[in-house]
Amino acid sequence: MVATRIVSLDDSDLYYIPETLKPGINGIDFSLFLPMVGMMTNKAMNCFKKDGPEGYGYDEMPPEVIDILDARTADPDTTVKALTVPVMEHTRSLTTILDLGCGAGHISRALSKCFPGPDIYAVDYCEVAITKALSKTQDVKNVKFLKENVTSLPAAWTRKFDWVILYDVLHDLPDHVNAMKEVDRVLKNDGVASIVDPDVHSKHRDNIGNNNVAGVGFALSALICLPCSLSTDGASGHGVGWGSENKEQFLTSSGWRVKDKRNIGDTKIVLPYRHGSRIVYYPDTFLDIIIQINWTDFP
Repeated sequence: MVATRIVSLDDSDLYYIPETLKPGINGIDFSLFLPMVGMMTNKAMNCFKKDGPEGYGYDEMPPEVIDILDARTADPDTTVKALTVPVMEHTRSLTTILDLGCGAGHISRALSKCFPGPDIYAVDYCEVAITKALSKTQDVKNVKFLKENVTSLPAAWTRKFDWVILYDVLHDLPDHVNAMKEVDRVLKNDGVASIVDPDVHSKHRDNIGNNNVAGVGFALSALICLPCSLSTDGASGHGVGWGSENKEQFLTSSGWRVKDKRNIGDTKIVLPYRHGSRIVYYPDTFLDIIIQINWTDFP
């Protein structure tokens, strides 16, 4: 790790984390994650064997991974407030919210604090995640945690939600195409969707010098994100390496187009459009966010 400059040495031969790496490392609870690196590495290595699996989902990972990912956002309340600003600029009211791929519910709980009135649905295909979310959210009255698949949400949810959120989910999905079709179906005609995904370049050369990508993003993706995105037959296999440019290309080819880019503190916003919907997109230090709204041009 010293040779690759992920960890540095001072003049007294004491090890320290470079300042440029701290934002990425602080985004993950490494004190919990490090003991499991060996176990997850062996699982990932099995995927390279000729007779091994293509990948594995969150339901096949140690349950502690769910807790680590639930703690990866240092201040989910602030994150949700940042998400809310552009949403409230382009929608009159929020009565129903969907947290898609909610994990153990850290964003759902923050949403409940920010929006105590609306009905919040939080769904995940991983039963362990839903069980943990329920245990952590016993006092929250307006959140319903449900085990559902993003590619086949309940038929009754058509045009149900004012706001759909995919927080750090899209690049993990084995079938992102049908997932986004479902997002489009369950949104109200004037609804808003927010998608959070890693802020890395699609071309590896363009990431040279970004130690957070090498030391955190790609390393964790090899153990978690990439195997998850390969966990079903015909899976896309994107992981973090998919990159912002390729994600935007996917959106564009699916009927979306980038409308605007802006910064909020350490975050940037990109605003693409889809037939019937608009999107605003902005990452924090380590993550991107895309928000979808209505097709017509902004005033």
